[in-house]
Amino acid sequence: MEKFTPGDLVKMGLGAMLIAKEKAEELIDEAVKQGEVSKDEADKMLAKLKKEAEESTKEAQKTLKSEIHSALKEFGLATKEDITALKREITALKKALESKES
Repeated sequence: MEKFTPGDLVKMGLGAMLIAKEKAEELIDEAVKQGEVSKDEADKMLAKLKKEAEESTKEAQKTLKSEIHSALKEFGLATKEDITALKREITALKKALESKES
C-alpha cells in the first residue's frame, strides 16, 4: 500500500475540489444556456461555490498545519516557536554575560 504524506493528501483534496469546481461551473454554464437559470442566479451560485471552496481550503491548511505540528512534537523535533524561544534565551544570556564582564 502506498503511503501518502499529509501534504500529498491535502494536494489530492485540493485537486479534487478544483475538478469539482470546474465541473460545477460547466453544469451551471449549461443550465444558463438552456435557460434553466438566469445569468444572475448562475453568478450567485458560482460566488457561493467559490466562497465554500476558499473556506474548505483554509480548513485543509489549518488541519495540515496542526498535523505537521503534532508530527514534529511526536518525533521530538524543534518547531519554529521552539527555535524562536531558544534564540531569545541565547540573546538574554549573552546580555547577562556581557554585563558581568563589564
